[in-house]
Amino acid sequence: MHKYLILFFSATLFLCGCKGNGTPSGIIKPEVMTGLLLQIHLIDGSLYSSVQMPDSLYKYGHGKYEAALKKFHVDSAQFRKSMNYYANESGKLYAIYDSVDNKLKKLTDSVNVASAKERAITRKADSLKTDSALKSRRKPLTPAQRMDSARNVSARQRISSRMDSIRKLNLKRLHAIPKK
Repeated sequence: MHKYLILFFSATLFLCGCKGNGTPSGIIKPEVMTGLLLQIHLIDGSLYSSVQMPDSLYKYGHGKYEAALKKFHVDSAQFRKSMNYYANESGKLYAIYDSVDNKLKKLTDSVNVASAKERAITRKADSLKTDSALKSRRKPLTPAQRMDSARNVSARQRISSRMDSIRKLNLKRLHAIPKK
């Protein structure tokens, strides 16, 4: 009798120790759960970034959540059951959220690139507008002002040529000094 009890408990222990790697029936697959959680978190972000009034989260969010569940062919009871299952299987839930995080980062990066391009286009258009606005506000130069500006340019050129010649002389003097 003692042998049968030992055999029974060892078989029970062996069967309890074996866990299947697949998900049980009625539980959402990890790939689908990743997409669904990504969609749900995007909806959460859009709801919490808008103005919140009493019951507005329920009023506006309920339809969005239902649409996300319908998109993945899941009902709310199956989603709740799956979340409870994955909460008990922390390794699987961690892997799912890791892929959700990676997808969110990719979405954020693509949005940042698109907005940077849009800002660059807007900045260029704004700079062209301001340049043309400044040109239109400028008064035309009189002949006397044109002569003065020409004199200023020639004076600047003379000064810069003198500075260049002084620099050249200093360089020659430095090279002429014998090194010890």
